[in-house]
Amino acid sequence: MRALLNAILLLSGIVSVAAHARQDAGPTDVGDSIVVEGRKMTPKEVREGATGFVRTLGVVQGDQSVARWQSPICPAVLGVPEDVAQIAESKVRAIIEDVKAPLAKPGCDANLLIAFVEDGRDLMKLVAYRRPKLLYQMQGPDRRNLVDGDAPIRWWHVTGSGTGGGSPSGGAPSPATGGNTEGGGSILPDGVAGSSSYSSSLIRPPVTRSFSVATVIIDVHRAEGITLSEAAAYATFVGLAEVRDSADPPVASILNLFKDGQHPGGLTFWDRQFLTELYELPLNRFGRVQRGHLIKGLVEGGHAPVKEEAP
Repeated sequence: MRALLNAILLLSGIVSVAAHARQDAGPTDVGDSIVVEGRKMTPKEVREGATGFVRTLGVVQGDQSVARWQSPICPAVLGVPEDVAQIAESKVRAIIEDVKAPLAKPGCDANLLIAFVEDGRDLMKLVAYRRPKLLYQMQGPDRRNLVDGDAPIRWWHVTGSGTGGGSPSGGAPSPATGGNTEGGGSILPDGVAGSSSYSSSLIRPPVTRSFSVATVIIDVHRAEGITLSEAAAYATFVGLAEVRDSADPPVASILNLFKDGQHPGGLTFWDRQFLTELYELPLNRFGRVQRGHLIKGLVEGGHAPVKEEAP
Protein backbone atom coordinates (compact mmCIF):
# COMPACT_ATOMS: atom_id res chain seq x y z
CA MET A 1 0.00 0.00 0.00
CA ARG A 2 2.66 2.52 1.03
CA ALA A 3 4.89 1.50 -1.88
CA LEU A 4 2.05 2.27 -4.30
CA LEU A 5 1.41 5.71 -2.81
CA ASN A 6 5.11 6.53 -2.58
CA ALA A 7 5.48 5.79 -6.30
CA ILE A 8 2.58 8.12 -7.13
CA LEU A 9 4.05 10.82 -4.90
CA LEU A 10 7.43 10.52 -6.59
CA LEU A 11 6.01 10.65 -10.11
CA SER A 12 3.66 13.48 -9.19
CA GLY A 13 6.59 15.48 -7.87
CA ILE A 14 8.38 15.18 -11.20
CA VAL A 15 5.44 16.56 -13.16
CA SER A 16 4.00 19.10 -10.73
CA VAL A 17 7.16 20.81 -9.45
CA ALA A 18 5.98 24.15 -10.90
CA ALA A 19 2.71 23.90 -9.02
CA HIS A 20 4.63 24.06 -5.73
CA ALA A 21 6.35 27.25 -6.79
CA ARG A 22 3.31 29.16 -8.05
CA GLN A 23 0.51 29.78 -5.59
CA ASP A 24 -1.85 30.76 -8.40
CA ALA A 25 -1.35 27.48 -10.25
CA GLY A 26 -4.19 25.69 -8.47
CA PRO A 27 -7.87 26.61 -8.12
CA THR A 28 -8.80 29.13 -5.45
CA ASP A 29 -12.01 30.00 -3.65
CA VAL A 30 -14.14 32.93 -4.74
CA GLY A 31 -16.16 35.17 -2.46
CA ASP A 32 -19.26 35.50 -4.64
CA SER A 33 -22.14 33.22 -3.75
CA ILE A 34 -24.16 31.44 -6.43
CA VAL A 35 -27.93 31.90 -6.49
CA VAL A 36 -29.99 29.28 -8.28
CA GLU A 37 -33.59 29.99 -9.10
CA GLY A 38 -35.94 27.16 -9.89
CA ARG A 39 -38.98 25.20 -8.86
CA LYS A 40 -39.68 22.07 -6.88
CA MET A 41 -39.52 18.91 -8.93
CA THR A 42 -42.62 16.76 -9.24
CA PRO A 43 -42.52 13.22 -7.77
CA LYS A 44 -42.21 11.85 -11.30
CA GLU A 45 -39.27 14.14 -12.06
CA VAL A 46 -37.59 13.19 -8.79
CA ARG A 47 -37.87 9.47 -9.55
CA GLU A 48 -36.67 9.92 -13.12
CA GLY A 49 -33.81 12.08 -11.91
CA ALA A 50 -32.82 9.56 -9.23
CA THR A 51 -32.94 6.65 -11.66
CA GLY A 52 -30.92 8.52 -14.26
CA PHE A 53 -28.40 9.68 -11.69
CA VAL A 54 -27.65 6.17 -10.42
CA ARG A 55 -27.61 4.75 -13.94
CA THR A 56 -25.20 7.32 -15.41
CA LEU A 57 -22.76 7.13 -12.48
CA GLY A 58 -22.10 3.50 -13.37
CA VAL A 59 -21.42 2.43 -9.78
CA VAL A 60 -23.67 -0.61 -10.25
CA GLN A 61 -22.78 -2.93 -13.11
CA GLY A 62 -25.23 -5.78 -13.55
CA ASP A 63 -25.41 -7.86 -10.38
CA GLN A 64 -21.87 -7.05 -9.29
CA SER A 65 -21.86 -5.59 -5.80
CA VAL A 66 -20.92 -1.91 -5.53
CA ALA A 67 -17.54 -1.00 -4.11
CA ARG A 68 -16.93 1.49 -1.31
CA TRP A 69 -14.53 2.15 1.56
CA GLN A 70 -14.74 -0.14 4.58
CA SER A 71 -11.41 0.79 6.14
CA PRO A 72 -10.93 4.38 7.43
CA ILE A 73 -10.20 6.92 4.68
CA CYS A 74 -7.05 8.98 5.03
CA PRO A 75 -6.94 11.82 2.45
CA ALA A 76 -3.75 13.59 1.42
CA VAL A 77 -3.39 16.57 -0.95
CA LEU A 78 -0.18 17.44 -2.79
CA GLY A 79 1.00 19.63 -5.66
CA VAL A 80 -0.09 22.94 -4.08
CA PRO A 81 1.38 25.06 -1.28
CA GLU A 82 1.00 23.55 2.18
CA ASP A 83 -1.58 26.06 3.39
CA VAL A 84 -3.77 25.44 0.33
CA ALA A 85 -3.36 21.67 0.74
CA GLN A 86 -4.52 21.92 4.36
CA ILE A 87 -7.64 23.85 3.32
CA ALA A 88 -8.44 21.30 0.62
CA GLU A 89 -7.86 18.36 2.95
CA SER A 90 -10.15 19.87 5.59
CA LYS A 91 -12.91 20.20 2.98
CA VAL A 92 -12.41 16.59 1.91
CA ARG A 93 -12.54 15.40 5.51
CA ALA A 94 -15.69 17.43 6.15
CA ILE A 95 -17.49 15.74 3.25
CA ILE A 96 -16.36 12.26 4.28
CA GLU A 97 -17.62 12.88 7.81
CA ASP A 98 -20.88 14.42 6.58
CA VAL A 99 -21.84 11.38 4.46
CA LYS A 100 -20.80 9.05 7.29
CA ALA A 101 -18.06 7.26 5.39
CA PRO A 102 -15.25 5.88 7.59
CA LEU A 103 -12.65 8.57 8.32
CA ALA A 104 -9.16 8.08 9.73
CA LYS A 105 -7.67 10.44 12.29
CA PRO A 106 -5.06 13.04 11.23
CA GLY A 107 -1.54 11.65 11.02
CA CYS A 108 -2.74 8.46 9.33
CA ASP A 109 -1.18 6.72 6.33
CA ALA A 110 -2.73 8.18 3.18
CA ASN A 111 -4.96 5.96 1.06
CA LEU A 112 -6.96 8.67 -0.79
CA LEU A 113 -4.42 10.72 -2.74
CA ILE A 114 -5.47 13.98 -4.46
CA ALA A 115 -2.70 15.43 -6.62
CA PHE A 116 -2.69 18.81 -8.39
CA VAL A 117 -0.33 18.49 -11.35
CA GLU A 118 0.88 20.55 -14.30
CA ASP A 119 -0.21 18.02 -16.90
CA GLY A 120 -2.43 15.06 -15.99
CA ARG A 121 -1.85 13.25 -19.26
CA ASP A 122 1.93 13.45 -18.95
CA LEU A 123 1.75 12.16 -15.40
CA MET A 124 -0.45 9.20 -16.34
CA LYS A 125 1.76 8.28 -19.27
CA LEU A 126 4.69 8.36 -16.86
CA VAL A 127 2.82 6.15 -14.39
CA ALA A 128 1.85 3.70 -17.14
CA TYR A 129 5.45 3.53 -18.37
CA ARG A 130 7.40 3.50 -15.10
CA ARG A 131 4.90 1.96 -12.69
CA PRO A 132 2.45 -0.09 -14.80
CA LYS A 133 1.59 -2.27 -11.80
CA LEU A 134 -0.16 0.73 -10.23
CA LEU A 135 -2.80 0.42 -12.95
CA TYR A 136 -3.06 -3.36 -13.01
CA GLN A 137 -6.81 -3.30 -12.32
CA MET A 138 -7.57 -0.87 -15.15
CA GLN A 139 -8.38 -2.54 -18.45
CA GLY A 140 -9.60 -1.67 -21.94
CA PRO A 141 -11.30 1.71 -22.53
CA ASP A 142 -11.06 2.65 -18.84
CA ARG A 143 -7.28 2.41 -18.95
CA ARG A 144 -7.00 4.20 -22.29
CA ASN A 145 -9.16 7.09 -21.07
CA LEU A 146 -7.17 7.33 -17.86
CA VAL A 147 -3.78 7.37 -19.59
CA ASP A 148 -4.48 9.03 -22.95
CA GLY A 149 -7.59 11.14 -22.27
CA ASP A 150 -7.67 14.89 -21.81
CA ALA A 151 -10.06 15.12 -18.85
CA PRO A 152 -9.20 17.87 -16.34
CA ILE A 153 -9.74 15.40 -13.49
CA ARG A 154 -9.04 11.68 -13.69
CA TRP A 155 -9.09 8.93 -11.08
CA TRP A 156 -8.80 5.25 -10.34
CA HIS A 157 -9.30 2.87 -7.41
CA VAL A 158 -7.65 -0.27 -6.17
CA THR A 159 -10.29 -2.67 -4.91
CA GLY A 160 -10.17 -5.82 -2.82
CA SER A 161 -12.72 -8.56 -2.28
CA GLY A 162 -14.37 -10.17 0.70
CA THR A 163 -16.87 -12.94 1.31
CA GLY A 164 -20.60 -12.48 0.84
CA GLY A 165 -20.87 -12.31 4.60
CA GLY A 166 -18.70 -9.20 4.60
CA SER A 167 -15.38 -10.61 5.85
CA PRO A 168 -12.15 -10.22 3.84
CA SER A 169 -11.14 -13.11 1.61
CA GLY A 170 -7.44 -12.61 2.35
CA GLY A 171 -4.53 -12.34 -0.02
CA ALA A 172 -3.96 -9.64 -2.59
CA PRO A 173 -6.75 -7.52 -4.03
CA SER A 174 -8.39 -9.05 -7.08
CA PRO A 175 -7.39 -7.47 -10.41
CA ALA A 176 -10.84 -8.39 -11.69
CA THR A 177 -12.53 -5.93 -9.38
CA GLY A 178 -11.00 -2.63 -10.47
CA GLY A 179 -12.90 0.19 -12.19
CA ASN A 180 -16.11 -0.56 -14.05
CA THR A 181 -14.59 -2.98 -16.52
CA GLU A 182 -16.49 -6.15 -17.27
CA GLY A 183 -15.30 -9.05 -19.38
CA GLY A 184 -15.68 -12.76 -19.88
CA GLY A 185 -13.65 -15.26 -17.91
CA SER A 186 -11.28 -14.83 -15.02
CA ILE A 187 -8.20 -12.64 -15.19
CA LEU A 188 -6.93 -13.66 -11.75
CA PRO A 189 -3.23 -14.52 -11.84
CA ASP A 190 -1.83 -17.50 -9.96
CA GLY A 191 -1.50 -16.91 -6.24
CA VAL A 192 -4.29 -14.38 -5.88
CA ALA A 193 -6.76 -15.46 -3.21
CA GLY A 194 -10.40 -15.87 -4.16
CA SER A 195 -13.49 -15.96 -2.01
CA SER A 196 -14.09 -18.80 0.41
CA SER A 197 -17.84 -18.11 0.55
CA TYR A 198 -20.11 -20.84 -0.80
CA SER A 199 -23.46 -19.35 0.16
CA SER A 200 -26.40 -20.26 -2.08
CA SER A 201 -28.30 -17.12 -1.01
CA LEU A 202 -30.32 -15.37 -3.69
CA ILE A 203 -29.77 -11.99 -2.00
CA ARG A 204 -26.10 -12.14 -1.06
CA PRO A 205 -23.37 -12.35 -3.72
CA PRO A 206 -20.39 -14.70 -3.22
CA VAL A 207 -18.02 -11.72 -2.88
CA THR A 208 -18.14 -8.09 -1.77
CA ARG A 209 -15.88 -5.31 -3.01
CA SER A 210 -14.12 -2.50 -1.15
CA PHE A 211 -11.54 0.19 -1.89
CA SER A 212 -8.02 -0.01 -0.51
CA VAL A 213 -6.51 2.95 -2.40
CA ALA A 214 -7.92 5.77 -4.56
CA THR A 215 -5.96 8.32 -6.58
CA VAL A 216 -7.38 11.53 -8.08
CA ILE A 217 -5.30 13.62 -10.50
CA ILE A 218 -6.32 17.26 -11.07
CA ASP A 219 -4.77 19.03 -14.06
CA VAL A 220 -4.34 22.65 -12.93
CA HIS A 221 -4.34 23.98 -16.50
CA ARG A 222 -7.29 22.01 -17.87
CA ALA A 223 -9.21 22.73 -14.65
CA GLU A 224 -8.47 26.45 -14.73
CA GLY A 225 -11.33 28.58 -13.42
CA ILE A 226 -12.79 26.18 -10.86
CA THR A 227 -12.61 26.94 -7.14
CA LEU A 228 -10.70 25.00 -4.53
CA SER A 229 -14.00 23.97 -2.93
CA GLU A 230 -15.25 22.59 -6.24
CA ALA A 231 -12.01 20.73 -6.90
CA ALA A 232 -12.06 19.21 -3.41
CA ALA A 233 -15.74 18.25 -3.71
CA TYR A 234 -15.25 16.66 -7.14
CA ALA A 235 -12.18 14.72 -5.97
CA THR A 236 -13.98 13.51 -2.85
CA PHE A 237 -17.04 12.34 -4.78
CA VAL A 238 -15.06 10.25 -7.27
CA GLY A 239 -12.75 9.08 -4.49
CA LEU A 240 -15.66 7.72 -2.44
CA ALA A 241 -17.64 6.11 -5.27
CA GLU A 242 -16.69 3.99 -8.27
CA VAL A 243 -17.91 6.56 -10.80
CA ARG A 244 -17.31 5.97 -14.51
CA ASP A 245 -15.19 8.69 -16.08
CA SER A 246 -17.87 9.43 -18.71
CA ALA A 247 -20.66 10.01 -16.16
CA ASP A 248 -23.04 12.75 -17.31
CA PRO A 249 -25.75 13.08 -14.63
CA PRO A 250 -29.16 14.38 -15.79
CA VAL A 251 -29.53 16.33 -12.54
CA ALA A 252 -27.48 18.96 -10.69
CA SER A 253 -24.15 17.38 -9.69
CA ILE A 254 -20.55 18.32 -9.04
CA LEU A 255 -19.77 15.94 -11.92
CA ASN A 256 -21.27 18.50 -14.29
CA LEU A 257 -18.61 21.01 -13.24
CA PHE A 258 -17.01 21.12 -16.69
CA LYS A 259 -20.30 21.10 -18.59
CA ASP A 260 -21.49 24.45 -19.99
CA GLY A 261 -19.57 26.42 -17.39
CA GLN A 262 -21.59 25.13 -14.42
CA HIS A 263 -20.24 26.04 -10.98
CA PRO A 264 -22.22 24.33 -8.20
CA GLY A 265 -19.66 25.50 -5.61
CA GLY A 266 -19.53 22.07 -4.00
CA LEU A 267 -21.55 18.87 -3.70
CA THR A 268 -25.22 19.23 -4.66
CA PHE A 269 -28.23 17.72 -2.88
CA TRP A 270 -28.11 14.73 -5.24
CA ASP A 271 -24.38 14.21 -4.63
CA ARG A 272 -24.61 14.28 -0.84
CA GLN A 273 -27.74 12.15 -0.72
CA PHE A 274 -26.20 9.59 -3.05
CA LEU A 275 -23.00 9.27 -1.02
CA THR A 276 -24.99 9.04 2.21
CA GLU A 277 -27.11 6.21 0.78
CA LEU A 278 -24.03 4.50 -0.67
CA TYR A 279 -22.42 4.33 2.77
CA GLU A 280 -25.62 3.13 4.43
CA LEU A 281 -26.65 0.32 2.09
CA PRO A 282 -25.78 -3.33 2.85
CA LEU A 283 -22.58 -4.15 1.01
CA ASN A 284 -23.28 -7.88 0.80
CA ARG A 285 -26.19 -7.61 -1.65
CA PHE A 286 -26.43 -8.13 -5.38
CA GLY A 287 -26.16 -5.06 -7.58
CA ARG A 288 -29.85 -5.05 -8.53
CA VAL A 289 -30.81 -4.79 -4.86
CA GLN A 290 -28.27 -2.05 -4.19
CA ARG A 291 -29.43 -0.12 -7.27
CA GLY A 292 -32.98 -0.10 -5.94
CA HIS A 293 -31.76 0.99 -2.50
CA LEU A 294 -29.84 3.93 -3.97
CA ILE A 295 -32.74 5.12 -6.12
CA LYS A 296 -35.23 4.81 -3.27
CA GLY A 297 -32.90 6.72 -0.96
CA LEU A 298 -32.61 9.58 -3.44
CA VAL A 299 -36.37 9.72 -3.95
CA GLU A 300 -37.08 9.72 -0.22
CA GLY A 301 -34.13 11.93 0.64
CA GLY A 302 -35.63 14.38 3.06
CA HIS A 303 -36.73 17.20 0.77
CA ALA A 304 -37.61 17.75 -2.87
CA PRO A 305 -34.67 18.90 -4.99
CA VAL A 306 -34.92 22.07 -7.05
CA LYS A 307 -34.93 21.98 -10.82
CA GLU A 308 -33.04 24.84 -12.37
CA GLU A 309 -34.99 26.97 -14.80
CA ALA A 310 -33.46 28.16 -18.05
CA PRO A 311 -32.69 31.92 -17.96
